[in-house]
Amino acid sequence: MKNSPLIPSRDTIISMIAKNMYSDRIINNSHRGDVVEMIVLLALDPDWSLVGLGWHPWDLQRGSGKERVRIQVKQSAALQLWGPTKAPALTFGWKKSPPEYFYRDNPNEEIEKEGWFCDLFVFGLHQINDPAIADQVDPSQWSFLVIPKSDLKPMQNSMNLKKALKKWKPVSWSEINSSVNEVIKNMK
Repeated sequence: MKNSPLIPSRDTIISMIAKNMYSDRIINNSHRGDVVEMIVLLALDPDWSLVGLGWHPWDLQRGSGKERVRIQVKQSAALQLWGPTKAPALTFGWKKSPPEYFYRDNPNEEIEKEGWFCDLFVFGLHQINDPAIADQVDPSQWSFLVIPKSDLKPMQNSMNLKKALKKWKPVSWSEINSSVNEVIKNMK
């Protein structure tokens, strides 16, 4: 009689998924956002929380109610699995209304009637275009733009990366927290 294989544990499956999706040096675009969210979260003070898994309108949050601060984490990479990015741009994603599911899933959470649904953006920029040295999971290979929503025109959806780099100075991973705190201080 042949022995039947053991049912894999939850931890084994999670480990296999993580290794499969995140161990290559160039990360699939649909998973790279998760990597950058974690990189940014790890740079911030411990009072920040990840709230954006799935389709939440913002990714990171500190506080609640009137003291709440929301960050939308975005990313742009010079290399994709299929080759170089042709026209790098920042995408802000202005929406004419909150997602329908938001009120169902967050009945006590305030949200604007339209907008970006965050207070600031942190854009991760991976600009290394040599596949031999690029590693999109290495925080030291990323730079970041910390952009308050007040710097944007209402309904603005995107901006060419070259133009953005003229408007905002990229910061390193170790400078994210102080840059975010400076933006928050200037919001009040």
